[in-house]
Amino acid sequence: MDSILRGMYRLVCRLRTRAFAVGVLSLVVVYTIYQTTERTHAVYIRDGESLTLAYTIQEEVQEFLEDEGITVMASDMVHFTGFSSPAIAEVEIKRPFSVTLTVGGRRKQLSIHEMTVKQLLDQQGITLDGNDRINMDLSDVLYEGAELVVERIDYSTRTESRQLPYITEQTRSSLLDIGVVRVLVAGEEGEEITTYSQKLKDGEVIFERAIDTQIIREPVTQEELVGAEEAISPLDFGYKFDTDGAPIGYTRVFKHQKATGYSARDGARTASGRYAVPGHVAVNAEKIPYGTKLYIASADGSFIYGYAIAADTGTGLMDGRTDIDLFYDTYTESVLNGVRYVDVYILD
Repeated sequence: MDSILRGMYRLVCRLRTRAFAVGVLSLVVVYTIYQTTERTHAVYIRDGESLTLAYTIQEEVQEFLEDEGITVMASDMVHFTGFSSPAIAEVEIKRPFSVTLTVGGRRKQLSIHEMTVKQLLDQQGITLDGNDRINMDLSDVLYEGAELVVERIDYSTRTESRQLPYITEQTRSSLLDIGVVRVLVAGEEGEEITTYSQKLKDGEVIFERAIDTQIIREPVTQEELVGAEEAISPLDFGYKFDTDGAPIGYTRVFKHQKATGYSARDGARTASGRYAVPGHVAVNAEKIPYGTKLYIASADGSFIYGYAIAADTGTGLMDGRTDIDLFYDTYTESVLNGVRYVDVYILD
């Protein structure tokens, strides 16, 4: 258009009459106004919450934004619809804003453009499972200063082992010197396993409860023998004793009898049919009949087997190698008995 105007100006200069020149110049002005009007565009500019209507003859979006004094950064998103007929266009400028994203307890600041919660999670490569908790709906549109929190919820189990202490049972016995302790069965600790169910939030346990307990090894009771002036036999026939420790009312006594010890498996029976238990002793049945009630102790009272019943016999008793065989609960006690010399009182 500038070249046309210059040509018309040169033409006017050649004209000889003033009136004609003025007429021509009027036409030039009208033409110029027409051309300018034809090239003017109306542009709606939306910048965040601001909406502006501007008029421009520029064709490039960057140029008419500069004319309006609007600065666009590299991080901004500019959407330009282009000019249509009539010459109207729309420009939308989306500027980034700051949000906070916390996932599994880890917090970070992000600069984003307008998007939904789901779009942000997808952008960050974050997936949710059925246990996770989130403080906003996935369809919510994020805004300046929004704080999005994803809590990772997990469930697991753990086991805990606990030692079970053993108990100690002591039997007082005159087999040992007073105060001496002998371990018959060594104690052993047991073990139990407890399983716990856990709920974790962001890797931290927030709830725990026991769901199962199993004893995988029972403790073994420690059995001890303690030296004391007490009878070994649990039997009690109710006799009284004189100052020498002899039962009052006995019918006969065998002095300085050779006594040995023996034991047997649980449930074993004696020659008389009675069970083999402490208090049932083996004798020469021709000398002391089965069923005879006895009281057995050393002459000085340091060893007391106590009340007994003649219930068993053996080869050594029949051939005279020993006079009486005392029954014990354990093999160790029978060994501790060794060979002792006792007085055997016949009570009936």
